[in-house]
Formats: sequence, structure tokens, C-alpha cells
Amino acid sequence: MPTALPLPLPVPALPVPAFRDGPVPPGGGRGFSLIELLVSIAIVALAAMLAGPDLRDWLWRQRLVNSAQAVLGDLQLARSEAIQGARNVILRFGGDESPVTGSGRCYVLHTGPLGGCGCRMDTPPVCDAGAQAIKQMRWTRGRGQPEVVSNVPSMLFSGRQGTVSVSGTVEVRMEGIGAIRHIVSLTGRVRSCAAEGTASRLPRCA
Repeated sequence: MPTALPLPLPVPALPVPAFRDGPVPPGGGRGFSLIELLVSIAIVALAAMLAGPDLRDWLWRQRLVNSAQAVLGDLQLARSEAIQGARNVILRFGGDESPVTGSGRCYVLHTGPLGGCGCRMDTPPVCDAGAQAIKQMRWTRGRGQPEVVSNVPSMLFSGRQGTVSVSGTVEVRMEGIGAIRHIVSLTGRVRSCAAEGTASRLPRCA
């Protein structure tokens, strides 16, 4: 008597894994939809608009502080170059100071005779024979830009002791933000202070 063989059971189809380049990101690799991206951009734009004036003032204040640090560094550089090189180093100010047509202010550090080099807003410094420029800095006039002014046209740092020919004050200021002053004594050393209302860790100027 023939034996009945069991019929084969249907085998369910297994899902075929999708192959992709690179590692699969955690969480199934789900990205942002267009709506989510637009909502995120709108939130960021709204936050920036609400914090606009405060953020702007903070950025401008940082720009003022950084510029004041740069000027302080150049004053110290002039003195150290004079002492180490046993030569006179002059810091000379220039530029167009007209508040209407002026493009800004500048200064140049140079060796040689007093006034041997002059700074320029659009070209390298111009020097006479026997003078050599060490560094030039330009400060373009504009809203949100620092302005550098001095109560003396130039300072001569002696190559013997680093003393300066005349004491003076170099002020870095920005309208609506404040001012930081560097006061250069006859010994060539610099004392810094901040004007009233300037957010700075420096002592207040008298």
C-alpha cells in the first residue's frame, strides 16, 4: 500500500535588505523633511531678529576691544623694537580726519628720522631715504568700525632706554559703544583705561 508523502508547505518570502553606501545612521537614518527644515529656519531667523540690537552691540564691543588690544600691541612693539635694535622707532599718525570726506585714519611704525615715513589709506607707507617702515595699520571710517585718534601727531621711542619724546594718549573709540584709552608716559610704558559706559574689565578713566 503506497505511503502518502507530506505536501511541502509554502515558504514565506523574506524581505530583501536594501543595500546603501556607507554606515547606516542611528535611528534608521531618517532625515529632515522640507517642512521641518523651513520651520527650523524660521525659528532661527525670529530669534536673530529679536536679539538683533543686543547681538550687534556685543559684536561691535568685541571689535572695539580687539582693536584696542591691537593698538596696545603696536605701542609695546615700538618700544621693544627701539630697545632691542638700539635705534629710534617712531609711531606716526595720519589719514584723512575730515568727518565728511575722510576715509579713515592710519599710523605707521618706522625707523630713521622723525617724520621719515607717512601712512596711507590706500597704498603702502611712503618713506624718505634713511627711513624704513616696520608696520602700518589702517582704520576705515564707518558705522560699527573703531576709530583711532591721538592727541599728538607722533611719538619717538628712544633706542637707549625706550623712553618716549612726548607723552600722549591714543584712544580707540566707537560711536554708541564706548572708548578705550592708552596713555603713554615719558618712560614709554602704557597705562590703559576705559571710558564711562564701556563694558570692559579695565579701570575707568578719570
